[in-house]
Amino acid sequence: MHSTSTGADWIDRVLSGAANPGYVAFHRPRFRFLIDVLRSRAGRRGDRLLDVGASELTSFLAAELGNRVESLGLEADRQTRGGLRHHRFDLNDTQYRDRWRMDIGPYDVIVFAEVLEHLYTAPELVLSYLKELLVPDGLLIVQTPNAVALRKRAKMLLGLNPFERIRTDRDNPGHFREYTARELRELLVGSGFSVEAVWMKHYFDARYARHERGDEAPSRFMGPIKNALYPLLPATWREGITIAARRRA
Repeated sequence: MHSTSTGADWIDRVLSGAANPGYVAFHRPRFRFLIDVLRSRAGRRGDRLLDVGASELTSFLAAELGNRVESLGLEADRQTRGGLRHHRFDLNDTQYRDRWRMDIGPYDVIVFAEVLEHLYTAPELVLSYLKELLVPDGLLIVQTPNAVALRKRAKMLLGLNPFERIRTDRDNPGHFREYTARELRELLVGSGFSVEAVWMKHYFDARYARHERGDEAPSRFMGPIKNALYPLLPATWREGITIAARRRA
């Protein structure tokens, strides 16, 4: 895929104008890693890319890769100021096949980043729907938290629940279910994908772990310590999972 700017340039530009700059700062390393994966795994300039869950990442992908990028999410159909096309569809409705939105696509690449854990519908149904939106041999990139990261294991040993309660805000309910890398591999293969690569990484900036409002002061002690130590953990204890998978014909 074609690159039009440096990663630092577009992230720094968006940080100043983001609705939640703390969120963007926390996820900055993940965004950069995702761009690197797409450059190495995806196809040509001109490929159609769908970003599931419209966010600052959608604009990042378009700016950095120079491809035609569309988004899918809960918001109404619209054309954004940047000329990007957004399509409304609630992925929880994939449990009703007659509601599947098939008037979009097909796409060469689908980015499904940090969304799966927010859905209460069985992932097999969601992945089967996304498969139908891909061209044959199309690429799906999944990013999601690791359900058995060290922080969560430690909380359980202390008798604490590592997972937050479901929130009362339907549009931002939090995490319904997190997954392990093994579960995700099984789900993808069972839904008609071939898994090409699995990465388990700490690609978050722990200084900005607190970003409920977005203007919280960064952690100047524990954040840098975590940033230094977490990448040294065994892979299965790290916070993030990224998987590259191809639609089987």
